[in-house]
Amino acid sequence: MDIYHNIPILLVAVPILFSALTIFLRSTFRLQKILNATVFAGLFAMSLALLLYVWENGIIVYEVGEWGKYGIILVADLLGSGMVVLSSFISLMAMLYAHDYMHKDTALDTTFFPLFNIMVAGLNGIFLTGDLFNLFVFFEVLVMASCGLIVLTGRGDHTKMVAKVEAIFKYLILNMFSIILMLTAIASLYATVGTLNMADISVKLSYLSENGTLPWHIHVIALMFIVVFGYKAAMFPLHFWLADVHPSAPAPIHAMLSGMVIKVGVYAMLRVHYLLFPDVLFLTRPILIVLSLITIVVGATSAIGQYDLKRMLAYSSVSQIGYVLLGVGMGTAYTTTAALVYLVNHAMAKSMLFLTTGETLYHAGTKDIRKMGGFIRTAPFLGGVFLMGSMSIAGLPPMGGFIAKLVLFDAGLGAGFYIPIAIALVFAIFTLFYLFRTWLTIFWGEFKEPENEELYLSRNPTTQIKIALMLLACAVLFFGVYPEPLLALSTEITSQLFDPQPYIDAVLGGSVR
Repeated sequence: MDIYHNIPILLVAVPILFSALTIFLRSTFRLQKILNATVFAGLFAMSLALLLYVWENGIIVYEVGEWGKYGIILVADLLGSGMVVLSSFISLMAMLYAHDYMHKDTALDTTFFPLFNIMVAGLNGIFLTGDLFNLFVFFEVLVMASCGLIVLTGRGDHTKMVAKVEAIFKYLILNMFSIILMLTAIASLYATVGTLNMADISVKLSYLSENGTLPWHIHVIALMFIVVFGYKAAMFPLHFWLADVHPSAPAPIHAMLSGMVIKVGVYAMLRVHYLLFPDVLFLTRPILIVLSLITIVVGATSAIGQYDLKRMLAYSSVSQIGYVLLGVGMGTAYTTTAALVYLVNHAMAKSMLFLTTGETLYHAGTKDIRKMGGFIRTAPFLGGVFLMGSMSIAGLPPMGGFIAKLVLFDAGLGAGFYIPIAIALVFAIFTLFYLFRTWLTIFWGEFKEPENEELYLSRNPTTQIKIALMLLACAVLFFGVYPEPLLALSTEITSQLFDPQPYIDAVLGGSVR
């Protein structure tokens, strides 16, 4: 066995180990800073090596213990490996940004580093786990770490602690109902097939379907998972928590929540429904199309009416996740490929926008868009990066978001979904309107306090923050100018989703460690 087969467990174990280590090193901030930057760079390098290996050599299965399909296994296929690369890159950028953004006296030295490591471990575990119960466990690890991170403060954070606690309370109450529903679905499925291993469940449900004995309640279980994962992805009507929770978080956590955390719902839908419930897709796909379109409409129209910059971008995330879910719901190979391309580009661009927003709020001293103006004069770097992010989300060339929207609309029209694509196109214009109205107001409007110009100039980003933002900007531009690698990878991932037999063979065919 080569070292590549150990990478899946390292991607989960290393952040957990360093979360404990950073607690013991809480009094040495400089060492923590260097150590965590090194660890997250290493995680990104390992995830990239894993993706390239899986793409070239096939699926990797790592068994934790010696229990085979009855124990905990980690499965690195192209979908899971690709999501881990995306998560590792964005978390590395957020970590570099946070070093100079978070309030060191209350967060970085005692709380931020341990919880951030746990959150990343939860994300990687979700993308790599091969059984349903551990998918649930890693969901809860992610939620608990996120709640602890939301209450922290940074230098551009204008949210009162009361609002943070209220947002977390809403998040946890909804999550409690999500827990009950997910555990009920898992228990019902286990009672039916006697296993929690997703590959094993797939084989047994396929056997029942082929023999015409598939129980009716399997359809109900599939719909229950749609509700659970729809809540995770902030899909209408389970989206309203996001507009309170995400703006309450400090900028690097906001970037992780919107850039990656809501994407776990989309990932779980793709993994569970294509692997476990292919015979129920005829029922779930139309539901996804309708709900995704409503999500697009509600998110875009809500964003237009916002003057709180972070809240406006939060509603924008609701609208944009609707486009990803629309691609999933339309259900052809091309539309699913388009959904994956859209997911990656949105994660990059929206993470960049939220990190830029954190510095913009620090620069302005307020989160009210109406009180800002003319900051291109005092913060040209922020203005340029915010413009690039807005162009990508709005779908303008040469940014990656242009390719994402172009491929999605082309796939939808090619599959005959004319009305859904028409609705999506109309509200893409809404996106263009509210993002560029915001950019013009903040950076190109009247400079309202010229007497405080020196104060504004003193609130510009540090070198490390600029590096993180520039790397994200380069990624957004790269996927717009040279999208072929992402398109090729997304096509291969879709092929594996539509034909899960290689996944099943890797897990159950004797290739387990």
